[in-house]
Amino acid sequence: MKHVVVTKSGSYQYRRRVPKGVAAVITKREFKDKLGDTEKEALAAYPRYHAQVEREIAGAKATIARSARATSHEASDREAYAEALRRRADLVAVGVSEEELVLLGEIMMDSYPQGEWGPIEVPPVETHAINLLRLGPKKYPAPTPTLEDAKRLYLAERAKGDDPAEVVERFDGQIARIIGHVKDALGCDPVLVDLTREDARKVRDHMLDRIKDNGQKISPASVARDMNGLKAVINFAATEMPLPATFQNPFNKLTVGTERGRASDGEKRDPFPAKVLRQVRQRIVGHAKRDLGLIWRLLEGTGCRLAEVSGLRVEDVETGGDFPHIRVTWHENRRLKTESSRRSVPLVGDALAAAKDALTLPRAGNLLFPAYGSPRGADAASAAIMKHVRAVTTDPKHVIHSLRHNMKDSLILAEVSSLDQNLILGHALGGVGDRVYGGSLAKLRMTTRAMKKALGIPLSDADKQQTNEAEND
Repeated sequence: MKHVVVTKSGSYQYRRRVPKGVAAVITKREFKDKLGDTEKEALAAYPRYHAQVEREIAGAKATIARSARATSHEASDREAYAEALRRRADLVAVGVSEEELVLLGEIMMDSYPQGEWGPIEVPPVETHAINLLRLGPKKYPAPTPTLEDAKRLYLAERAKGDDPAEVVERFDGQIARIIGHVKDALGCDPVLVDLTREDARKVRDHMLDRIKDNGQKISPASVARDMNGLKAVINFAATEMPLPATFQNPFNKLTVGTERGRASDGEKRDPFPAKVLRQVRQRIVGHAKRDLGLIWRLLEGTGCRLAEVSGLRVEDVETGGDFPHIRVTWHENRRLKTESSRRSVPLVGDALAAAKDALTLPRAGNLLFPAYGSPRGADAASAAIMKHVRAVTTDPKHVIHSLRHNMKDSLILAEVSSLDQNLILGHALGGVGDRVYGGSLAKLRMTTRAMKKALGIPLSDADKQQTNEAEND
């Protein structure tokens, strides 16, 4: 047993020096306790006491880390106040009286250079500590939350999820960038309760006036996304922080206006014309890396989103049986856009051939496309594929996502039901799909038939047999 010694009397004792790194918080020299007179007693007592010591050390490390953050130049005023309040609570916990607290506050204040109106060059934590010691938290409450405080709480809570570190870091950067735009527009870190509708409009206009690296103005759609992120931070603060019940988020229901109006998702992208689609396919299959060519063929033959294909695992691909398919599901390297995105998509025709080819790619892990299966892999695949797309067409409405529009058009022209279209494309079902088709196998039967109909692929004997069985159920 680690840290256990046998004394001269034969008893078992836990002895462990307090680590130097936490000696400022844990003031005793060592952890010391008798575990028992026999080895059996020591074995029984050891886990509990050792865990207690580990918790005390971990708590001390957390206290030191918290104190370091609160005293750094990056700390917010509320973080500095919280650290000062903790220090006061520690003194109260060891029995320091109110009179002694006031005296300590006076001593701290006198230890700093004195200006005309009081001590000067006092760090924020010490300023709060002095005031809390002299006045107490009731007379000296915490600073009113600012937007920066709201951002830090929002990101801290978000980080408690199970997203990969790379995804968390990227999201943190996006939110920090948005909050930075607000500070630039208003010239300060605004107090949340002081924000007005006029401030909100000023922030919106500032965002709309931004210029991209290519010299073009930022699009209203990009500003709308940033505004949604900002609203999420403030709405979270309204729920989780001590704001008045009457507080209203001034950014809610704020429109992002433009003379032309915001384009809908359908207006932003067009399906590829047949000739362009053939040329792009030939270009990618003939010039791009093998895995990118396979990704393109799967996108074209399934109507899936790029991240849904690039993030596939080997176990998500079923190329055998009567109904070959891919399973689009959530895993540690790939998040899904919505719950309805979780689905099985039939593999028919060239998409099935591409899936079989993809399974033969060299790999060390379980990702179908190792080079593009990471959380940012879809971005890398998009950049690489779009270079080939732009070599064929410069139409800004022709993008990778256009393939979903091609599939949508094919399904419509084949008179496939809206329900089957939504099941294939991963659109919201509103619960209808489960009520009509029931289990996953029934859905896969019907979507396979729909996909073959849309792509002009004859039904196999198995398709016809299963379809007839489904219709007779």
